[in-house]
Amino acid sequence: MAEAAVNLVIETLGSLLVQEINLLGSTKQEVQSIKNELESIRSFLKDADAREAAEEEEGESNEGVKTWVKQVREEAFRIEDVIDEYILKEAKLARVIKSSLADIQRRERHYSFRSIEQGSVSRTRNVISHDPRVGSLFIEDDEVVGIESARDILIGWLVNGRKQRSVVALVGQGGIGKTTLAGKLFNNQYVMNHFDCRAWITVGRECMKKDLLIKMIKEFHQLTGQSALGEMNNMEEKDLIIAVRQYLHDKNYMIVLDDVWKIELWGDVEHALLDNKKGSRIMLTTRHKAVADFCKQSSFVQVHELEALPAVEAWRLFCRKAFASVSDGGCPPELEKLSHEIVAKCGGLPLAIVAVGGLLSTKHGSVSEWRRSLEGLGSKLGSDPHLKICSRVLSEGYHDLPHHLKSCLLYFGLFPQGYSISCARLIRLWIAEGFVPYSTRPPSEQLGEEYLSELIDRSLVHVSRRARSCRVHDLMHEIILEKTKDLGFCLDLSREDLSCCTKTRRISINQSLNNVLEWTEDSKIRSVFFLNVDKLPGSFMTKLVAEFKLMKVLDFEDAPIEFLPEEVGNLFHLHYLSVRNTKVKVLPKSIGRLLNLQTLDLKHSLVTQLPVEIKNLKKLRYLLVYHSDNGTHERGVKIQEGFGSLTDLQKLYIVQANSTILKELRKLRQLRKLGIQLTNDDGKNLCASIADMENLESLTVESTSREETFDIQSLGSPPQYLEHLYLVGSMKNLPDWIFKLKNLVRIGLYWSELTNDPMNVLQALPNLLELRLRDAYDYEKLHFKDGWFPRLQRLVLLDLKGVTLMMIDKGAMPCLRELKIGPCPLLKEIPAGIEHLRNLEILKFCAGKNVYKPGKFLSSLSPEDLQHFMEEVSPSNHQ
Repeated sequence: MAEAAVNLVIETLGSLLVQEINLLGSTKQEVQSIKNELESIRSFLKDADAREAAEEEEGESNEGVKTWVKQVREEAFRIEDVIDEYILKEAKLARVIKSSLADIQRRERHYSFRSIEQGSVSRTRNVISHDPRVGSLFIEDDEVVGIESARDILIGWLVNGRKQRSVVALVGQGGIGKTTLAGKLFNNQYVMNHFDCRAWITVGRECMKKDLLIKMIKEFHQLTGQSALGEMNNMEEKDLIIAVRQYLHDKNYMIVLDDVWKIELWGDVEHALLDNKKGSRIMLTTRHKAVADFCKQSSFVQVHELEALPAVEAWRLFCRKAFASVSDGGCPPELEKLSHEIVAKCGGLPLAIVAVGGLLSTKHGSVSEWRRSLEGLGSKLGSDPHLKICSRVLSEGYHDLPHHLKSCLLYFGLFPQGYSISCARLIRLWIAEGFVPYSTRPPSEQLGEEYLSELIDRSLVHVSRRARSCRVHDLMHEIILEKTKDLGFCLDLSREDLSCCTKTRRISINQSLNNVLEWTEDSKIRSVFFLNVDKLPGSFMTKLVAEFKLMKVLDFEDAPIEFLPEEVGNLFHLHYLSVRNTKVKVLPKSIGRLLNLQTLDLKHSLVTQLPVEIKNLKKLRYLLVYHSDNGTHERGVKIQEGFGSLTDLQKLYIVQANSTILKELRKLRQLRKLGIQLTNDDGKNLCASIADMENLESLTVESTSREETFDIQSLGSPPQYLEHLYLVGSMKNLPDWIFKLKNLVRIGLYWSELTNDPMNVLQALPNLLELRLRDAYDYEKLHFKDGWFPRLQRLVLLDLKGVTLMMIDKGAMPCLRELKIGPCPLLKEIPAGIEHLRNLEILKFCAGKNVYKPGKFLSSLSPEDLQHFMEEVSPSNHQ
């Protein structure tokens, strides 16, 4: 993590040297010298971080290494402070920094650190003395829950099907039970009898190709009782590959590669594990979905993603471990409520449930003692013998991250446990913090999306079904909190001793203000969040802005505020400002002085007009400005002439337009998302404005009222990368250019009053995943034909007031997973052919509160169910 801090400062210094030469004056040489010394130190940090992580996993501690890394991190923070204060005050850089860095360099030589280029620490010492997964192979059947259905499916994958070699990948987060499930399959008698030979290879994070091949050979010969090849360590890789191939060439084999971390592993073994057309199988367990995807380049792959245990099975496993000494194995009534809280905290992770249950089984069965154990779970993760393996397995994912992703993961420590944060908001915050480097091609936003995707792919972050929000597992959150406190990264002030505030860079003020300003008076805090705060006095806000003059992020989302203090304009370094979902009505004119602002989020605030000073914010990338009208309709805000100077804007959503505004809009060539409200005669001007927006991915066009129409037919060549399109208002005819949108994945039509049936055009869009219609279909029959909507996954049909009959042919919408319909007052029959939607997972009827399970619903509709269904879709109050 020190490396991340140093990298951020090096990038800042580099930018300073390029952009601020006149401001630096005679100190330019000193700045360059500091930058050079930091780059020199950086080469040692990877090895130091690796040593620290290895020692943490072994339960050891080298205070010299930890102290040196801490000093580097704190010096990097101090340099960042000096730079920001220098720019703010136009003062001189402190020359004492050079001497401090020189001292750090001398201590580095004293501890004999090697740079990472000289070889990884893990290759010269035994990093892991004990493999925590070994025990998973010997768990008795009655100790395992929740794998029955998966086990049967996976046995079929292993022993049936194609004669060609294929891969079965078990994917899931650490502690989810991948190794346990693989072990049960490996030792299943039916599987054992099916294969001529089997081998179990534990791979791990640091296993090299040659070591892997040697492990295989030893395993094969151990199983057969033969002696392994002599002097294998001296053999060339080519000869080892030949040896493996010769052994396997006539055998139907099963190889388990457990705990795979590196994507490149398949390239290391695929030539050794030859395809002899005898139905051989390679089963691998991994936290990385990308590992399984990489195998698909040269082999047939079947992926099983392990999910958390359902609540019932999680409870059963917990009771089995926590109350093993109780005669009936049941939970005492006085502990039941608390036990359910503990099980919920384990989040369905079998490893966590077993570990926590084992810990609590040693406690006296008093409510107070169990409560103390629950509240102190985070601090016990790294020290208590029952929890140490659980902590180690979960921490491995963090230690394996590159430095830039470590910062991104630690950011979840700013939010409460279980908190789901919008993916888009999270990425904007990462960019504002400098975790994602500034870039135009590809844009920083795309890089941020790739960072988040990698954390998801590594099973460290979990996303909602529609990938709009994300969170981390509760126990991973505990681990993150411990690391953020040690690193001075951030603090959740609802949980921490406020005396630590002076050493942290970011704070979240949760529930209570709790004398925050007094404790943080001498701090150099860069980011402030407010969560669940009941009251924010104006005096507090004014003092906050004055005290934290180096702030980069100020997030008031959901906070109880009605104004921003005029002094907010003094926050020269501010990159991110949000008053989303607050009662703020007017922005101060001083906002025009925030020359480094990248994100201004006014969504669902009461702001209806932007001050003309907005045009000064030349670095602004996101301007989110719409508000709700009586909670039912989104309204754009008024924007002033001159905003065309904001040429870095990526997102502008939603503003009211007239001919003057639309002319300025033509200057915003970098826009990726645009939301605009039109009057009835501005459609052609809008088409002219967006014709050259080559990067546009999302477009929302609304009329100012439902009575007005807009015409956007004249857009001859729509943006080729457009993925989302929402048209709100009367159009009469669907634009002819829609059929050209080959990359469109979402489309929504609202109150369209179309005179021609739009389905014939929409069904042919090759990549459409979501279709939303609201009061936009005025025909009696809605017929989905065979072959229509080949990739559609979500269909939302609201307020279809004229539809009396809905039909779904076999072969229509074969990928549909979610269907939401109603109210449809004239629809008197169940959609004919609904049983053809075999992949349907969610079925909702908007007039009621029920969510039907499609499988049960479609297989057993009684007359009573039928009547209830029709009441839900077309209730009497909508007749």
